[in-house]
Amino acid sequence: MNTSLAPAPVKATNGGSDLDHIYCCDPDLALCGTDVSDVPEIDADSDINCVVCADLDGGPCSPNCTP
Repeated sequence: MNTSLAPAPVKATNGGSDLDHIYCCDPDLALCGTDVSDVPEIDADSDINCVVCADLDGGPCSPNCTP
């Protein structure tokens, strides 16, 4: 389990296309709302190609997020 407040990138197959997503507090849920449970984390230097996750990256995690 990732207890860091920093977003972590994951690769998920969503609707037949591979997208790189970011999650923050819940490692099963990307910032965009995609279910990323059971998908591996990828290199932190990867380009995030989910436009919603990329747009939300850099913002604070949910105030309900606890490490």
